[in-house]
Amino acid sequence: MADDDRLKRPGWVDHGVAALNAWVGDYLAETDNGLHQPMAFFQDNQAIAPEHLPAPPTGRACVLVHGLGCNEALWSFPAVHPGGSYGDLLQERLGYTPLAVRYNTGLRVSTNGEELAALLERYAAHHGDALTELLLVGHSMGGLVIRSACHLARDGSWTPRVRHIFYLGSPHLGAPLERATNAATHLLGRINTTATHVIRDVVNTRSAGVKDLRYGNLVDEDWLDHDPDALLANTRVAIPWLATARHHRIVGQALPGVGPIGDAVVTSFSASASASGAQPGAPGACDVRVLPGLNHLALARHPDVYAQMALSLADG
Repeated sequence: MADDDRLKRPGWVDHGVAALNAWVGDYLAETDNGLHQPMAFFQDNQAIAPEHLPAPPTGRACVLVHGLGCNEALWSFPAVHPGGSYGDLLQERLGYTPLAVRYNTGLRVSTNGEELAALLERYAAHHGDALTELLLVGHSMGGLVIRSACHLARDGSWTPRVRHIFYLGSPHLGAPLERATNAATHLLGRINTTATHVIRDVVNTRSAGVKDLRYGNLVDEDWLDHDPDALLANTRVAIPWLATARHHRIVGQALPGVGPIGDAVVTSFSASASASGAQPGAPGACDVRVLPGLNHLALARHPDVYAQMALSLADG
């Protein structure tokens, strides 16, 4: 790889900014800090306006939305796997033009949902009839942002063009690690020492975006007028899934044969959104695929996941 090729990829500074946005991104946005990462399409490590993107030659585009604390580098396959990324393979083999989104993962999921909806509205409006299909792919939090965007879309310019959505390890029913963190801070608060209270307060500075993962919040009503640090309070409201699309949920199984732990970050019940307690109207189990041996990160960058995506797209 040439030096100028390396410069086109996110570097350590970009990864550091992504991690900082994950932890305190809401604060960075509120204070208009220069480290806040506004949502944008990114190509060659540069933000690019939807109006400056060429129309997809085949009429089909694929939008990839990363998860917490990441950027578009998440999608790059490790060197041991050929193919480059899902975007590369979808373009070379199925004719989808890939569009990678970068955003501040510390903001509310509903805020990022509104911003993604607006970004896709601009892209669809600019290209008009030259855009015939949008394929959406979200890893982890990215899947929640996609669901939120589909629900919050205002003008209907792009949602009818969405036929398939892939959720890769998305915590539709919430993430156990965030619930455990919430419980731990309450336990620390019950121990009457200065040190434990300082630790509790520091941990509670984690962003609203992280706290939204506790139960998979998608819209403002999930958190408005509620204490974000209340003990295990599930205030999520039910919203419908986009009726015109197929919702493909790909579930990792980090330890083959041990299904409930899922990909070691998101449980299989949450990633499949088909367990008791799922939001009403959730799609059935026919579009759930469990991939043994894949952990949470691998779901974003593994040829077995692409193979499943290709099979699902071939099904129509």
